[in-house]
Amino acid sequence: MESSSRVRHVHTAIIGAGHAGVECAWALRAAGVEGDVALFGAEAHAPYERPPLSKALLTGATSAERIALRADSAYEKSRVVVVAGDPVASIDTAAHTLTTRSGRVVGYEHCVLATGASARPIAEVAGEQAYSVRGLDDAHRLRQALRPGVRLLVVGAGYLGLEAACSARKLGAQVVVLEQGGNVMAGKVSEPTATRIGALHREAGIEIRHGAAVARWERTATGWRAHLADGTALDADLVLVSIGAIAETALAEAAGLICLDGVVVDECCRTSAPDVYAIGDCASAFRGELQRHARIESVQNALMQARTAAAAIAGKSPPAPRPPTFWSEQQGRRLQMAGLVNPAEACRDVLLPTAKGWLVERYQQGRLAAIEAVDSPVEFIKSVPRIGSPESAS
Repeated sequence: MESSSRVRHVHTAIIGAGHAGVECAWALRAAGVEGDVALFGAEAHAPYERPPLSKALLTGATSAERIALRADSAYEKSRVVVVAGDPVASIDTAAHTLTTRSGRVVGYEHCVLATGASARPIAEVAGEQAYSVRGLDDAHRLRQALRPGVRLLVVGAGYLGLEAACSARKLGAQVVVLEQGGNVMAGKVSEPTATRIGALHREAGIEIRHGAAVARWERTATGWRAHLADGTALDADLVLVSIGAIAETALAEAAGLICLDGVVVDECCRTSAPDVYAIGDCASAFRGELQRHARIESVQNALMQARTAAAAIAGKSPPAPRPPTFWSEQQGRRLQMAGLVNPAEACRDVLLPTAKGWLVERYQQGRLAAIEAVDSPVEFIKSVPRIGSPESAS
């Protein structure tokens, strides 16, 4: 790990030290790039895994050291310089230079944006006893506040909100989840999976309120009061806001790159500026399944785009495209998903029981668009290659 002032010019500057950024550095070396590679991270921490933040790290089952993406020695061995805690403040795409917050100017031949996404905020809910979980410091802060009997209000029943709710419940917190939609993980999973997972949360003592719109928030002596549109008022000691993420595009926009809910990229992850690429949660690529540009927030997508950008930089062939995959762990059950469902089109879901869980095949326009598997890893692996194939006539 290094924040060396010796870094003045590099072959590839990678802005962002998450899954996508670190994988891109390693993929460049694997592709034969010998020039200097530098990773610029906004956080002072060594690059780490994000998925455990709402799960094992929050419950205390793992530690910050154990979720490091690579050992410190590995960066030295691969000749990857990590500039930590000195984020890039601006990029001059014409001059091929970047400037960090401390004023350091670094020239580059290629630049990769891997800036990720930040938690979508609720303007009125900020400060003491208000939380989000996007980074290591966020998770540590929430972990310190969670204790038996504390009242936690989770806003949003997406993957992250439900995972954090599970963790909090394990730590003895009283948990209420507010969701505007009619089911958990609305629009992300099938109705059968959402209904079954929702039931597991309720059995574990988590209260989930659907169709719950907050009209206004009020600070109280002990925490927060949410005034719902139906007239109900809920008191909580802590509030966790988990209503989605916003792509970190400020740097790209200031540099003149085309952005539309993410930095717009082509099939090789090239942006609208020469020699500048974007990968991971901040990148918006055209998705044939959806017939539009879209961001895909998953570790698998981050790794795939990192390898694609590295191949383009090295002048090599890109890896073969694969359906995007996602996973979540809730109430001790492992949910795996692959493929994308177009919300603008009708979808036919087929629920199939398995030895320990279930599989859902999701069909659109006569083809298998996506699959979901709960505690069924073998069935999941077998089903992924079938995505895109025609529905059988049986």
